[in-house]
Order: sequence, then C-alpha cells, then structure tokens
Amino acid sequence: MKRIWPVLAYCFLLLLFSPAPGRAEEARDITGRCVITAAPGSQGKKADMLDQSYLTYYTGKYLEISSPEGEPCGGLFLRFAKKETAYRVDAWQNGQWTAVAQDSRLYANSYLPLPSPASRLRVVPTGQDTLSIAEITVLGEGVRPAWVQDWQPWEGKADLLVLSAHADDELLFFGGVIPYYAAQRQKHVIVCYLTEQTSCRRNELLDGLWLCGIREYPHMGVFKDIKNNSLGDSYGFWGEKPVVEYVTGLLRQYRPDVVVTHDKGGEYGHGAHRVCADAMVKALSLAQDSAYLPQAGEPWQIQKLYLHLYRENALTLDWRQPLSAFDGQTAFDVAKAAFDCHKSQKSNGLIVQDWGPYANNVFGLYYSAVGPDEQGNDLFEHIGAEQ
Repeated sequence: MKRIWPVLAYCFLLLLFSPAPGRAEEARDITGRCVITAAPGSQGKKADMLDQSYLTYYTGKYLEISSPEGEPCGGLFLRFAKKETAYRVDAWQNGQWTAVAQDSRLYANSYLPLPSPASRLRVVPTGQDTLSIAEITVLGEGVRPAWVQDWQPWEGKADLLVLSAHADDELLFFGGVIPYYAAQRQKHVIVCYLTEQTSCRRNELLDGLWLCGIREYPHMGVFKDIKNNSLGDSYGFWGEKPVVEYVTGLLRQYRPDVVVTHDKGGEYGHGAHRVCADAMVKALSLAQDSAYLPQAGEPWQIQKLYLHLYRENALTLDWRQPLSAFDGQTAFDVAKAAFDCHKSQKSNGLIVQDWGPYANNVFGLYYSAVGPDEQGNDLFEHIGAEQ
C-alpha cells in the first residue's frame, strides 16, 4: 500500500497541472535558450534584441535561429527597428532551406506562427530592405500568449475615431476613452496619429494600445514632428491643405460615428495639438462634400465631435469604475499602465491624470447631428440602439 501512494500523488499532480482537455497549452518563451546566429557583415548582437529596449537593435541580411533540442519553435514575435520590413521564415528541411511562412503587412511588430514547428529557422527580408530587429521572442509549441501582439488589419467602419497628435497623447489626454469604449463597451475604435513616429515610439504606442484592448492596427501619422506653440507655424511647416486633406481622408476611410481629438488651445499650447482640433473642425463639412477630394472616398457625416477640454456642452466622464474587461481594473488604471509603455518619454514630466488642467476625462461636444447630450455621461448618447 505504501508503494501506491507515491504513484497516486504523481497522478494527482499530473491532473492538477495538465491543461484542460481540448485546450492547448500556452507557448513558452524559449528565446534565451536558442542559438541566434547573425549574418556576415551584420551590426549589433543577440543581446541587443533581448535587452527590452527599442533603441538597440540588430541589422543584417538575415538571422538564423536554432531552438533547444526537443523544443521546436512554433512562432516568432519581432519588433522592428528603423523600418517595418516584409519578411519570410525558412526552415531547414531535408538538407535545404524551405520557405514556410511570411508576413508582408509592414507593421512595426509582427507575430508569425509557423504551420509546423521547426528546430532551425532563418528570417529573411523578402524585398531589398535589410533586416533590422529591436526585439525578438522565439516561442515554443502551443497557443500564442496574450501578451504577444497579433495585430489585425482594419475592417469595416468605426464607431469611434481618436485623433492624436503624437504617440502617448492618446493616453495622456484621451486615456480612459480607449480602454473603456474599445474593451469594456466593445466599440469599434480606430486610433489615428497626425505626426510620424520613430521606430522606438511606434513600438511603444503599439505596446500601450494592446494593453488598452485595441487589436486592429492603428493609423500611423505622416507629418514630420515639430515642436512649437503656434497653430500658424505648424500649418506653415506642413501646409494647411495637406493636413486638412489627411484628416478628411481619415473620416472617409473609417466612417466613424463619434470623433475625439485635442483641445483647440493645444492642451498646454502645443501647435500640433491645435492643428488636430482645427483640421478636424474644418474636415467636418469637407468630408460631406462630394466635390471635395473625391479620390479620398465616399462622403461621410459624423454624428458627434468631442474636443478635449472644450467648455461648451461639457461632460466629465468617470474613469474610476472597475471594468470587467480588465478584471476589475479601472480605465484610469489601464491608461496609466499603457502610458508606462512609453519609456522614451519619461523625462517630459507628464503623467496620466483625470484632474487638473489637462484632465483626460473632460470633453465638450463641439458638433452633434443627433442633438445635445442630456445625461452627459456617454460619448455615444443618442446614437443608434443606445438612444
């Protein structure tokens, strides 16, 4: 009888720690135990891709990966530096390299599952670009862990469009809006940016948006960033016409019911913030005009436009309520955690706050096609089934 007890205990532990029937086990991070070989003439080293910094990176013609014995690779998660790159993954099979998967989406990061696990891989750019990788994660067999980002292309129309001047503004000034409406309320939310971002900041903004529950790839900005406190100077640098056309194009492309963007005064006066508000106000009517910019798509009329800190028809939203979509965390908690992903911006002294002069829960209804807000506690009041 004494010999049976250890066997029974072992069987109990197997049952306790084995995945439930029908549910695949989560893939493990095996990067640290892989042999990663750089191409001849490359710059950087393996440590640059494992240091949790988007400022250091490897650059080369290809990258070779050998997984630990008995633990074949089931997928790769790459965070690109310098430039988004289309690439393929080759596996060593029957004495030769055979292409097994590829990604041509040109996203700032890429999760690529392999159709069948392999122990020796090569990552190769499919075009003329050199491969530049800031961070790499090699996953074993199993289900993609939730923290590994798997961005999807945008489909359909938006319920809500958030226009942010820079990466991190979407959290500082609209922080609670994104997690509350995207994850808790299950609204179709597209986050758009005005200015271009470095590869570091693109990766940071993706980390933050993923935490907020966004799963479709955001719309990256196209205007070179400048810092000034003048609306006129910003327009003078970019040109008012190109900016207004860009914003009008966003409305027609995503066809949102509700739009949220910056304070007309630029929060603390930033010219790019002011441009977002001014260009969006101009685009309101232009987006409806079939004679204006026909190449940008069919005319579109939004239902409501909210400006941050706008004093007329103002409402103050509550970001301190527990959200089931985030296991009891509040929208404020999520926005703070997401802002922490913007490591490169920590020296600017700004913090996420729902109080003070830049409170991210205070908005004003600048325009409405569905009448004024009555309850004043929901950006979607009077829209669709929620009337």
